[in-house]
Amino acid sequence: MTFRARLVLVLVALAAIPVAVLGLGIRREMTARFDAEANGRVEAAASALRDPFTGEVDAEHRRLESLAADLRGDNRFRVVVGDTNSAERRWLLDWAPVAMREAGMAVLLLQDSRGRILSSGQFRNDYDRIAPGIADAVAQSATHAAVLDARTASGPVRALVTTATFSVGGTRFTLTGGARFDSARIAALSAEPSVSAVLVRSGAPLPDGAVPAVTLPYLDEASDGAVDAARIVLVPDLGPTRELEANVDRWLLITLGVTLILALAAAVLLGRVVASPLVTLSERTEGLDLDRLDQRFASGREDEIGALERTLDALTNRLRTSVSRLRDAERAAVTGDLARQVNHDIKNGLAPIRNVLRHLVQTAEREPDTFAAVFNERKATLESSVEYLDALARNYARLSPTISRGPTDPRPILLDVAHGVSGPKVELNVPDALPSVRADAVVIKRILENVVTNAVEALEGKAGTITIGAEPVGTDGERRVRFTVADTGRGMTREEVKHAFDDFHTTKEGGTGLGLSVVRRLLTDVNGAVHVKTAPGKGTTLTIEIPS
Repeated sequence: MTFRARLVLVLVALAAIPVAVLGLGIRREMTARFDAEANGRVEAAASALRDPFTGEVDAEHRRLESLAADLRGDNRFRVVVGDTNSAERRWLLDWAPVAMREAGMAVLLLQDSRGRILSSGQFRNDYDRIAPGIADAVAQSATHAAVLDARTASGPVRALVTTATFSVGGTRFTLTGGARFDSARIAALSAEPSVSAVLVRSGAPLPDGAVPAVTLPYLDEASDGAVDAARIVLVPDLGPTRELEANVDRWLLITLGVTLILALAAAVLLGRVVASPLVTLSERTEGLDLDRLDQRFASGREDEIGALERTLDALTNRLRTSVSRLRDAERAAVTGDLARQVNHDIKNGLAPIRNVLRHLVQTAEREPDTFAAVFNERKATLESSVEYLDALARNYARLSPTISRGPTDPRPILLDVAHGVSGPKVELNVPDALPSVRADAVVIKRILENVVTNAVEALEGKAGTITIGAEPVGTDGERRVRFTVADTGRGMTREEVKHAFDDFHTTKEGGTGLGLSVVRRLLTDVNGAVHVKTAPGKGTTLTIEIPS
């Protein structure tokens, strides 16, 4: 991994991890606090529900007791129960429907001691049916009540029923009845507006956060009439809490995304700034063409040439050592200064965001009812901090230099670079004229000098040939100039080619590792491209194309 890639990963991690940890911590604490409050409201509502429920059952029981007292003193009823063939039998069949309407009930049954229905208010034709289970279920219930889905001529009706017993002529009779027990009546049992009361049959799953309050027998006359169980449960309204969680998640993702983008942009710009001094230093050392200096004394005496060669070798070694130390010192200094500056600027942008999130946590813990108002009040601070970080990224973007792309004739530059090569044999395959290219002359020369210098160094001082060529290629709409530089040196392995264009990667003793990385960046600026063809022991050919 290159130095620039490692720098990008470190800065992105330093910026993103604290924001993610802080946001997730806030969400977790806020959710736990609101869930605990919702559970507290449900528990309180469950305790408060039992009194109104008991009051409703008692009211139904008193109405049934009143009806039982009326029947006990009615002579017609005495006649009917004493003689089943009495002419008053029709009156008894009509008694329950009339009494049910007058008492405001939805279900009313009159049964004898065997459970035989003598009169049914909700279904007149239900007389003489044996149904002892209804009264038995109510008698065995701890609440003295049951939920009954009674059949009627138009469909089932659900009622909360209780019973009252009385005796006439030594025979025991039972009245079973109650008002409609629909969802509206069940919901009215909850005294807490944010907590709903619902009826759930045995075996059915409970809603999220539900707390059972009352358990009742349940009978359904439309089925086999078996006694089951039903529960009145209290369910908190979790809608506002879940909506608040969604809003916090959305803002957390937005903040984290913006932080990652800004950190990535800052890291890329920082990598460029760090590499710039090293590129400049490499250009200065390339400008010292020691081979040309050596040629000036080629016609002199051999002893003087030898002395000059030894002096130049010593100077070269000292210069390489000094350049290496200076490069390390400059890289450390520039990296440290820029890292501190970027760290300082990013912290300035993150500090208000951290303060707002801490304030929101405190509000959620101490005054949750004011959380939405506080969030809207501090929302502007979050937005201004994000805008500051965005402006910071644009400011660092101005550190990138602007490259001129005016038309340039590459032929004289190519010939000048080729004539500057000393030592190995140079073969030129350059036509008399080449199209102009869209790149600055300095940029073209830097590209060609870096590539040719690499080719000369690949020969490692041994005899060899450097072949330099150029030709126009492409169609009229996409014409380019293709430059080729080939050497007969040792070539490169696949692993060496993989890292050849990385910053500070070199296989030569005393090398800077910036030659081909400079070529890659300069070609990127002028929309050019580079390709490598090589094999160990067979030399290397670099092909460069620049738009004309």
